Amino acid sequence: MVLKLGVLESKGLREYLCSIPYDADLLVSLKDVVKKLQIRSGIMTVIGALRNATLHYYLQDEKRFHKNTLEGPLEIASGTGNIAALNGEIIVHCHLVLADRDGRCFGGHLAEGSRVFAGEVYIRELSPPMKRKFDIQTGLNLFDI
Repeated sequence: MVLKLGVLESKGLREYLCSIPYDADLLVSLKDVVKKLQIRSGIMTVIGALRNATLHYYLQDEKRFHKNTLEGPLEIASGTGNIAALNGEIIVHCHLVLADRDGRCFGGHLAEGSRVFAGEVYIRELSPPMKRKFDIQTGLNLFDI
């Protein structure tokens, strides 16, 4: 079996450090920062803590997302994501791993409704701008490479 591997060379451009205010919606804030800075393509890391969280988990066999709501406090143990265009709209795609006070972890796609306790973000703009397109096999909007 030969795997079709998509590869595109990318170059880093501008870099930013951002703080997200207390009680802000994390995903909405990330979208606002990207829009304000006019970033069309990039990568990001997120650290901090959330008061509560809304995450989506992709059900592969059903090709749909399942919504999980978590009550805090929750530590952002890992947060990583990317920025790309889909049908002309800039999409912020972020995955989080969250830990509760007992060290139990929960993960998924960041969704609106996640309230910040403390948030810090690193964003690196990339060139050329990345695009996404619908992939029929997975039911997801993946990089168009």
